[in-house]
Amino acid sequence: MTGAALLIGIAPAFAETETVVTKQTSLDGGTTTTTTRYYYNDSDANNNGILDSNEFGTYVYNRWDRNGDGFITDDEWQVSTTRWYPAGTTVYKTYPDWDANNDGHIDSTEFGTVVTTTKLYETWDVDSDNTIEGEEYAKSSFRVLDENDDGSLTLKEYQAGQ
Repeated sequence: MTGAALLIGIAPAFAETETVVTKQTSLDGGTTTTTTRYYYNDSDANNNGILDSNEFGTYVYNRWDRNGDGFITDDEWQVSTTRWYPAGTTVYKTYPDWDANNDGHIDSTEFGTVVTTTKLYETWDVDSDNTIEGEEYAKSSFRVLDENDDGSLTLKEYQAGQ
């Protein structure tokens, strides 16, 4: 029996993923096992590879919390609202409007209100089927990264969005 492992980075229709393919060859023909890990696994509670409306808030919160301290600061808010909402959108108001307890930062509970009230999920779920699918995910993700809205990504834009 021989074994080999191959690591393949791919981007299927609706998510950034890493697929690990492990192939084992045996005397009776062989078997192949494939495992796909989604980069937003921490947010995909039911591990189905899709962010539904309930999981989306956690995914966005984790992306907006750029320094990973568990809170969204005013600086993180300014950068993220500009990127995540379509041009011309003002529905998200200002940072102090969402800091319900006035402690100087937005926690996950306060942020849940933001996502629900501003209908951010619906902005990404263009066809309103309660699922963010391939093209919807790709277009929205691209819009988030394309800071100057010129229809192309520079290395600087890509790195800033990570």
